[in-house]
Amino acid sequence: MGIDVALVNERHEPKQEVHDPRQCLTSLATGQWLQLQGSVCLRFVDPWGDTVFNQAQLPVLLSELEQSVASQTDPEIKAHLLKVCHLVAKAKDRTHMYVKFIGD
Repeated sequence: MGIDVALVNERHEPKQEVHDPRQCLTSLATGQWLQLQGSVCLRFVDPWGDTVFNQAQLPVLLSELEQSVASQTDPEIKAHLLKVCHLVAKAKDRTHMYVKFIGD
């Protein structure tokens, strides 16, 4: 099982989700993201637990995800990350909305 990403409200009810059946995010969270120099958000994504980002963190998270997209050579991983970026962008500037990475 991969790391699903959900747009959730203050009660942690999912409003939109990006599922990770091919474990694209799991491989990044256990490898590449841990090595990111200067990472503020992605290095804390827990592959086996839940990680929630709030409104103050979302711009930084989105920037780091976009950098990760730019560094990908695998088209499948790149496409999956673009879906996650789109979800994070939807959450920005929306009161009481959070992005939750849901690990195994």
